[in-house]
Amino acid sequence: MSRKAVWLAAVSILLAVLGWRLLGLGLAEHYARSAPERALAWRAEHPEALNRLAQRRAEQRRWPEAVDYARRALRAQPVDGRPLRVLAQAAEAAGRGDEALVLYRKAVRLAPRDLPTRLGLLQHALASRNAADAMAQLDAILRLKPDLLPALQPQLDVLAANPAAQQAVIDTLNRQPPWRAGFLAGLAKSGYPSEALAPVFGQLHGEQALQELLPWLARLRAENRHGLAYLTWVSLLPENQRGLLGNVFDGGFELEQEAHHGPFAWNTPPVAGAEAYWSATRGSLGQTSYRVQFEGRRTPFAHLWQALALPPGRWRLAWRARAEHLDSPRGLVWRVLCEPQGRVLAESAPMSGRFDWREALLDVEIPAACPGQRLVLAIPARIPAETVIDGTLWLDDVRIVPVSGKPVTEE
Repeated sequence: MSRKAVWLAAVSILLAVLGWRLLGLGLAEHYARSAPERALAWRAEHPEALNRLAQRRAEQRRWPEAVDYARRALRAQPVDGRPLRVLAQAAEAAGRGDEALVLYRKAVRLAPRDLPTRLGLLQHALASRNAADAMAQLDAILRLKPDLLPALQPQLDVLAANPAAQQAVIDTLNRQPPWRAGFLAGLAKSGYPSEALAPVFGQLHGEQALQELLPWLARLRAENRHGLAYLTWVSLLPENQRGLLGNVFDGGFELEQEAHHGPFAWNTPPVAGAEAYWSATRGSLGQTSYRVQFEGRRTPFAHLWQALALPPGRWRLAWRARAEHLDSPRGLVWRVLCEPQGRVLAESAPMSGRFDWREALLDVEIPAACPGQRLVLAIPARIPAETVIDGTLWLDDVRIVPVSGKPVTEE
């Protein structure tokens, strides 16, 4: 046989061996996740197949096999943290908690996105009452898998209601994780007493804090804790809005309509049959006033309102108004309601027809049994037909001032 023939034969054998090797590697890779046993038949030390088998045996609590597969996987790929996590689970199952914790910590350094590792560290943090570490793990878990929030909400609520853990909760929330708003909405609806949760809600920061705390403010108002709700709301106002504070917030409608947030600011929800907005209008005391324009159809309007927290006593509501062809069977009135029941404490004379800017007054007595109120512009309709309204109304310089005299102590 010539040298050339020998060389060609050798090359052919080498190519066949390489092809078979490549085929084996490809098949091992193909089966590593779906059928790891078959993958090992093609490549005995395939790291992903070994790791999958280690996890399966751990789930079946077949710990000797799980440990064997995990150690083999670790030898095949030392930078993978998942086999370390299986070894940690095995140590934990055997009652070696300290060893398990060391292994979990090594695992999370190599595989920070491995959810079971994070859950294992969370359990250790809770068992040792390490609130800071528990919150760190919860934060990481919820960033990895946000849809776990409903399942983890009860545990988060427990930490938030525990005085010893609250600072860790507050510190984590003030880093503004993406799950913060959802958690706060759930916490506000939890069964823990308001007194236990108030320290958490009272120390939150961030641009979205006021929006995120609306469920909490609603709970406080429903519990007749209007003073605490008001102080919480004030604490979250941007510094440049503090000058608009008063018994009525921004009574001159000078702050942009979109910047009003929370119950103690102006609320102007949309309503079919009317268009309401802040308007630069002749005769406004400042730059703008409130304008609502009706379309001549049934419009059950009660869509300009603001929560109040007036102490007991005699008060006077004053405002400036202007109307143009404001046609309605009942007109528009200001009402002061006692919250949360909605009992009417005072109602102004109706505004209707056509008139230029003029000032109007309404006296109201706030009883001691009414710590929270609502100021609302509404049609005092008794039947649907009385909600038909057309024309335009402007409002400006809405304010509430005390009236001299003894405060009312009883209804």
